[in-house]
Amino acid sequence: MKRSNLFILLIVAIVAVTIFNFLTMGESSEDYVERIEQERKDKNGFMLSSTSPLLDEDKQGFNGLNYFPIDENYKVTARIEKTSNKQPIFIESTTGEQLKYIPFALAKFELGGKEQSLMLYQDWEEKDPNRLSLMFADETSADETYGGGRYLDVMYRNTNSVVIDFNNAYNPYCHFNPEYSCPIPPRQNIMDIPIRAGEKIYKNY
Repeated sequence: MKRSNLFILLIVAIVAVTIFNFLTMGESSEDYVERIEQERKDKNGFMLSSTSPLLDEDKQGFNGLNYFPIDENYKVTARIEKTSNKQPIFIESTTGEQLKYIPFALAKFELGGKEQSLMLYQDWEEKDPNRLSLMFADETSADETYGGGRYLDVMYRNTNSVVIDFNNAYNPYCHFNPEYSCPIPPRQNIMDIPIRAGEKIYKNY
């Protein structure tokens, strides 16, 4: 009986160590790259679907979206400072529409040798309160990337920090179809460094 209990305790200890190592190590660099590459393949498939922002004539010659090489240096952990005023504001869109957002928190981190401070927003129409919107422009905008800026979805987990992965930066729908109304990045979120990560400008535009 004692040997049985000792065996059980040993198994429990091994499982606990395994779980701890998994949680602390996270995914490997290889797994990370593989996951991002798969997500990009999935999005290419979506771009040919009936709900894609692509115009029908553009789907005919679509060969995939353009991306910067995956670079883990553009994946940062940012400390957040929540805003005291949660009153909604209006952000102008590409069609002149006023879109409602709630300023949620400042995300502060170092990138490109400089301290960065970007505002994270809650979309007024977003059903998930933990999904935040980051609209930004940088020194690649209107050159290597879309001139109207790019977006990131940031998940908030009730902690003092969030992960911002610019490898997941994507173009707004209005880049592919001008009929869509897309929020323009606020002046505060215009970065003075190039972000060579995520989606590049679409070749047909």
